[in-house]
Amino acid sequence: MSARHELCQVFRIYWSLLLGNIVEWYEFAVYGYLAPHLEKHFFSGSSLGVWLGFSVTFLARPLGGIILGWIGDKYGRSMSINISIIGMLLGTCGQGLLPTLDCGTPWLGNLGLVLLICLRFIQGISAAGEVGTISSYLAEVASPSTLSRCSSLINSTASVGFLSAQFMCFLMETLFGKRGVEDWAWRVPFILAIIPGGIAVVGRRGIPESSMFLEAQKTNEEAAHATIFDKLEQAFRFWPNMLITFGAVSTYAVLQYGCLVWVQTFLATHGASKDHQMVVGLITRCLQIVLGLPVGWLSDIVGVGWMMTISAGLTMISGLPLWCVVASHPANLLATSLAFGLGFGLLGTLTGSILFHFIVEMFPTEVRNTSIGLAYNVGFAIFGGLAPFEATLLYKAHWTGPGFLYMFAGLGGLAVSLAARRLHATGALDIPYIRKAPFFGPIWPSTAKMDAETSSEFTDDSDNNACAV
Repeated sequence: MSARHELCQVFRIYWSLLLGNIVEWYEFAVYGYLAPHLEKHFFSGSSLGVWLGFSVTFLARPLGGIILGWIGDKYGRSMSINISIIGMLLGTCGQGLLPTLDCGTPWLGNLGLVLLICLRFIQGISAAGEVGTISSYLAEVASPSTLSRCSSLINSTASVGFLSAQFMCFLMETLFGKRGVEDWAWRVPFILAIIPGGIAVVGRRGIPESSMFLEAQKTNEEAAHATIFDKLEQAFRFWPNMLITFGAVSTYAVLQYGCLVWVQTFLATHGASKDHQMVVGLITRCLQIVLGLPVGWLSDIVGVGWMMTISAGLTMISGLPLWCVVASHPANLLATSLAFGLGFGLLGTLTGSILFHFIVEMFPTEVRNTSIGLAYNVGFAIFGGLAPFEATLLYKAHWTGPGFLYMFAGLGGLAVSLAARRLHATGALDIPYIRKAPFFGPIWPSTAKMDAETSSEFTDDSDNNACAV
């Protein structure tokens, strides 16, 4: 089966997985883009407070990764993703219905803040299970020759979610004006998540389990009866792999939230118009949407390990100078379009498009969901959830501070990928678990034998249902 045919089959059968992924990232991004309004309505004008509220979701992610990861490994990926999408919708839509400090009654404003924190906690638990299960699902149904390309769809659809959130906030301000958004229209983007989310809930009801998961359940009877503590014990047997996964998240997480979301707020408070913000955001996200599959193709050719090394190294080298351009000319459309839109957009594309393939290779099928759920989400909580708060503090200390944050995030990812390279070469790290080559093999290896290693979920019987090409 051709790569194009297989990718079309992924969209046809698993579209609700990808739609749910869009909704997940939309929900996270809406809070970031509306941070100035939430700061006023819930946090008494504290910019640090609003970003601490943002980080609550990420602090909840490790717990969600463990619980929903265990459900995915024991009862099936399908059950886990259905629970997660419902929890995300509850957490997001609820945020648009809360009382605020403007209600006139202090206790109502305080209640609204408490409920906001609770809903974001629920959102974090749900989102943690979503990303781990989708990563496992797509990796287990893809053929080896297109594994990176299928996994790249996670980052591409995440960018659709971010872009949708930014467009919705832009539309609210265009329709109702800045005053209208400040007064009440900030609620609308949260509430409207029910529409795509509801469609995703209905679509996920018929998604089949992956044959790789079903086979693992048959051959390992203990897995079917494992408690959450049993599964954690099994996962921690792969503690070196978990450490690699934890560190591998650093570059992507910091770029995603400490840069691509936080910088939009920075531009809004430093003279950039809403049209200016929309243009640079459009460039950044469209790059990730359009270039995701080509980057995935390159990873399928040269190996995901090498691509991790390259993307982290480029982030380390260019993070600081790109930020200096943005910080020096925040109201200049050309400067921010080149440095933020193109520069950081390309870095986000390189790191995000191959991360999810890299981490699913770290674990065997029977503990993949739980292990990713824990290691990825702990890393994302620390590196991503706190990144906007850290960027704010560093900028207050010195205007170049956020640039050093991006530089060291790249350095962290580079160190982890090189460590994985060394451990893989010496046999100390038993990876990869799905596609044996290319990983850290010779540049431009032959991929002719990949399909023989692992079979795809899709067979020639599905040719009649292929997308038109």
